[in-house]
Amino acid sequence: MAKKFVADGNTGRVAIFDPAKPAAWDDPINNLDAVYFHSELDYLGVAKVLDVTVTHPARGKGATTTLHNYAVPNPFEGEVGNLTHNLGYVPHGVCFVGNDMLPANTQIQHVGSSFRTVAIELTTTQVKIYETAWIYQHALPAITKTYKVLLFTPPLGGDEPETLRIEPTRFIASKGKLDSNHNYIRRAPTNPMFWFSKGKTADAGNGSFKIVTANGSVITRSPYDEGFSGIQGIGVEI
Repeated sequence: MAKKFVADGNTGRVAIFDPAKPAAWDDPINNLDAVYFHSELDYLGVAKVLDVTVTHPARGKGATTTLHNYAVPNPFEGEVGNLTHNLGYVPHGVCFVGNDMLPANTQIQHVGSSFRTVAIELTTTQVKIYETAWIYQHALPAITKTYKVLLFTPPLGGDEPETLRIEPTRFIASKGKLDSNHNYIRRAPTNPMFWFSKGKTADAGNGSFKIVTANGSVITRSPYDEGFSGIQGIGVEI
């Protein structure tokens, strides 16, 4: 696909877009499919990509009861792993298993009536991985998962004085919003490095639920019987 680069020194507007859609120059929001970069949009850079392998321990099943046909749950909630990033600020972050984005408290394991979910907490120095497990009639065996966490910079731009600067080893546009020294995420229509969710990922019905993750993986807990099919995620690469 052809690309057009335009820089307006009077307004400071800079854009790279598909020349077949000239409206992208004046209206990038409504022409995002034709925009590669536009100074009127906000951008985050990828500050760090961290990997951690966590062995989630076995969790014993809940106690039986004679009053009901159910087990009293044996719940667990707590930190099971952490990574140090030392960025000095609390970044936005996204967690993945493989290339699949994990929304907060996504289920990573279920056995019969019991299940385990994962979420992350971000501080100025660490990424903390937490699990929540609800164990009823079925024990959860230990399970090992490798997580990849993308951490983002604050919004870029404003630090450089020029609308456009081109050096032998560096390209800067729009006061640093576009800077070849930064890593960015960009759409990858085929064979993406990661899948980002862009809509509803779970639905509940008939006393149970169904999860459709960003890469299309499906988890259905019986007796869910509604018609939720999920929304296709966005494939990206760095």
